[in-house]
Amino acid sequence: MAFSLFSKKQKQEKDSLFTEESVFLTLDVGTEFIKSAIYRVNDNGAEIIGYSRVKQHSKAMEGAMVVNIEHVCSAADRGIGEALAVADKILGEECPFPEFVTMGISGELVKGVSIVANYERENPDERITHDELQDVVESVREQAFPDSIEDIAEEMGTSPNKIKEIMSHIDSTYIDGVKVDDPIGFTGEEVSYRVFSTFAPSLHINSLYEIADRLELEILTIDVQPYAIAKMFKGSHKSDFSSIFIDVGGGTSDVALIQDGGILGTKMVAFGGRVFSRRIATALNLELHDAEELKINYALRKVQETTQKKVKVAIAKDAHLWSEAMEIALEEFKEVESFPTEIHLSGGGSELPELKEALMAYPWLTVLPFERFPKINHIYPNQIEHIEDRTGMMIGTGDVAPAALTSISFEHIKNLL
Repeated sequence: MAFSLFSKKQKQEKDSLFTEESVFLTLDVGTEFIKSAIYRVNDNGAEIIGYSRVKQHSKAMEGAMVVNIEHVCSAADRGIGEALAVADKILGEECPFPEFVTMGISGELVKGVSIVANYERENPDERITHDELQDVVESVREQAFPDSIEDIAEEMGTSPNKIKEIMSHIDSTYIDGVKVDDPIGFTGEEVSYRVFSTFAPSLHINSLYEIADRLELEILTIDVQPYAIAKMFKGSHKSDFSSIFIDVGGGTSDVALIQDGGILGTKMVAFGGRVFSRRIATALNLELHDAEELKINYALRKVQETTQKKVKVAIAKDAHLWSEAMEIALEEFKEVESFPTEIHLSGGGSELPELKEALMAYPWLTVLPFERFPKINHIYPNQIEHIEDRTGMMIGTGDVAPAALTSISFEHIKNLL
């Protein structure tokens, strides 16, 4: 259950705007592509009626961070227009322009903190309400955030006043020792909440607000992409579910760890698909954009055998270095006694066969506490909860993040209504 920083007045204003005909937008602002999803909500979830993938300017992003707002806005504007055109065809009429947008955020400077809040309810026979949960999050903000922000600022080498909260979620709940999916409506005395909060430099977050403002959109929520993917993967909330999620984007590879149905944390590593594109460009003496296109065609097995061998040789060493980076990211989960034995891969960069091969060849049992060697699987948008894709366009691993952001946005809208 997500909690934004909206005031009650803002919530009431949004309530009056949300109708069955309202349309919303998800923007996945990636290093290589901007992905735009237009959707409506119903009782079952988000119905995606428009979708597009638009190439970013090569100098728009660096390490999943916006470095040129004008370039990003230009690509986003084009992407929204293309998604609306798809929606027009599906609806058989002109689709209204969305007013509210959910945006994804990732990058090496995005930090996640998991905080456990235990308390005894004064009136255990009263049902838990949304306001009570909001009070829990506010209490965590007051008591735990100052120390967390101090630690994050020290790690980044900056001052605490330059760190801002992105979003806080009640990730898992135990009532009198029993795990429940949604605590609202339950009674009980002993309650334990795991609150997952994410932070980033103000500059990083403010750039997203500036993009939304230039596009004449109001931000509904900003969510951390690896968290959204792990949280909205079908079945991940169950108490017997544990897994590692790795989303390989253009600028970063983002890791999320779920144990027993709760997210322990997220890690972002500045090692994504663009590293392989640059390696191909150097090895085959190509311009970067040509190397990027070749990399995509190589992943799709659409290049001649001689070229295929050259690309494979070029990226082999980097693939091994990438798997070492994943080991380092997992090592940062200090509290883990035994890692899950399943790794889920997503993101356009994960289509490179060498990445899966590198994970399968890595000596996990000797470097980290795995009980057995992990299975490596790709995941796809149809494995994300609360999503109905009427466009038929969200089919690849690179479409998982926008699907997950849309799904988690649906849960947020549901809470506002």
